[in-house]
Amino acid sequence: MNEKELLYVKTIAEERNITRAAEKLHIAQPSLTQCVQRIEKSLGCSLFHRTNTGMMLTDSGELYYQVACRTLELWDRFSQELSNRNHAGGRLTLGASWYNTILILSQILPEYNRLYPKVEVQLVEKNTQELARLLIDGDVDAILIHQYPDEYPEQRLIESKKVVCVPVLKERFCVAAHEKFHLEADGDAENGEDFPLLDLKKISGIPFVRFSRNQRIRHISDFVLERAGIQVPTVVSVYGFPSALDCVSGGMGITFLPELYVRKIQKDYPNLKCFRIDNSSAAYWTAAVCYYQSDYQPLALQSFLDLLKLI
Repeated sequence: MNEKELLYVKTIAEERNITRAAEKLHIAQPSLTQCVQRIEKSLGCSLFHRTNTGMMLTDSGELYYQVACRTLELWDRFSQELSNRNHAGGRLTLGASWYNTILILSQILPEYNRLYPKVEVQLVEKNTQELARLLIDGDVDAILIHQYPDEYPEQRLIESKKVVCVPVLKERFCVAAHEKFHLEADGDAENGEDFPLLDLKKISGIPFVRFSRNQRIRHISDFVLERAGIQVPTVVSVYGFPSALDCVSGGMGITFLPELYVRKIQKDYPNLKCFRIDNSSAAYWTAAVCYYQSDYQPLALQSFLDLLKLI
């Protein structure tokens, strides 16, 4: 009898369905069935019997379940206490885009390292689609991605695997334009706003600096423009935000950029004019952390998730 076997029987008992239990445990259903059969053989008794309402515990199974619950709870408390005392060693592998690394992880990781100096943090920087596949394949513990209401194949892939996605930070987009295009705002910036409001209809026909087709910001920008019925010619396609800014500041066209990013760099681009987009245009994205849900989350990961809640 080991921790994994205790957890398997406990999960089946609570789900009353071996298929659902297998999904929750992220293992194949035949493997789970074989494991239960091995446990029953070693104990010399049956733990479950099938009924119209699902798999029910036998008397022996009920006793096993009670022992499993108490044992797992004691082991979890022991593990957490031991980890807290020793500042938990181990490894935490995180996936994120370069932008989420700058925007979010740069705030989190110094404090995380202070609290858990023995944990080795490995950072993998990829785009959203690649990050989703790394999580599904079990190559990372958690990923930071950008979500949007109209999602794409990698988001459906994540959801199909029972992954939890928790919103961390919602960020609006703004219009960044060279002053030569003479865009005029629809009033001054309101209280609490950095940029004045611009009617998107005014950018129709102006050359647009787009991002690469596999990038989330490109998907959202195209959706916003299509929803507003605006046609803009593509002057150039780029990958990085700095490249887009260089093109815009050089007078090539306009683009959409995340508001928090623009706040940081605007002072370095004196010929840049920035405008807020009306909320009804749905020009935003939400940074979210995605990970497999577990009743017994490793402390290294759980502590990281707790720090994210403070942003």
